[in-house]
Amino acid sequence: MSANLTAAFLAALSGLFLSIIGVTFRWGQSKGVVPLHIATCMGIFGAIFFGFKADWSLMRELPRFIYIIAIANGLGQIVAMELTKHSLRRGPLSPVWCAMNLTFLLVTLYAAFMFGEKITLTQYLAIGAGFISVAFASTIGGGTQEKIVVSLHDKIIYGLMLVLILITNSIIFIAIKDLSTRIIPGTELTWLGKYTANIYFIFYTVLAFSTGAVVVAQKSRPTAWKYLFGLGVLAGIGSIGGMFLLSLCARYPAAIVFTVNGMIIILGGALASVAFFGEKAGRAWYGTIGFGIAAVFLANLDKFF
Repeated sequence: MSANLTAAFLAALSGLFLSIIGVTFRWGQSKGVVPLHIATCMGIFGAIFFGFKADWSLMRELPRFIYIIAIANGLGQIVAMELTKHSLRRGPLSPVWCAMNLTFLLVTLYAAFMFGEKITLTQYLAIGAGFISVAFASTIGGGTQEKIVVSLHDKIIYGLMLVLILITNSIIFIAIKDLSTRIIPGTELTWLGKYTANIYFIFYTVLAFSTGAVVVAQKSRPTAWKYLFGLGVLAGIGSIGGMFLLSLCARYPAAIVFTVNGMIIILGGALASVAFFGEKAGRAWYGTIGFGIAAVFLANLDKFF
């Protein structure tokens, strides 16, 4: 129990850091700074930070699959950031942020399939509650732009965009779970446990290059460089702190770590959207948040009671 509670605390603290990213996305929306710009800054700051901490003599020991995972994550983040940009034009931050951080659903399923972590009845109910939360999220309208989700066609497209955001944003969390659990052959260490800084350096470097390349290709220049720098630094702090803390507890059961982490991220972004950005908390908003919290509660019911 003590180990689980420690893991839950670290996961919650990680979620608090990662929720800062959602705030920067929403803040940047009104300043001409799109999520892809912020993701590029996160990649740059993360690569610099972990580059200083990395042991460069260990780089040659890393297998090819680490780089493949990093590339897959980079491509996934491009898709997630682009879909986030378009989703924020259709609706507010809360549903997008909720869908983006229900990643524990896929991580829990992955951990059960790959590492034999047991999924209880309440955890299956948690997965169902998570998808209901996304369904509620797809009905929320009221974006700041002229186009608001009103027709059935718009709602279906919006819902599909949220599901794709969930899938693509889950790649990095699945990777962290895998690398923090998979043992290096011939040792008792995990890949993430031994090569934490090196692996994160690769992940952030690929993220910076991949998202930066898209920014250049789209000729998407921010209209306010000072806001880009400020929001980029803020998002970088949130990302680096959140990912580092998550690496410390990711080896524990996914149903504890990633659900608690997701809950805090979702609540942080959703509450900030209402408290600081004037979004209305209607029935669909409460349904989105309520079922998101229910998913976390159900996923951990047998662990803490």
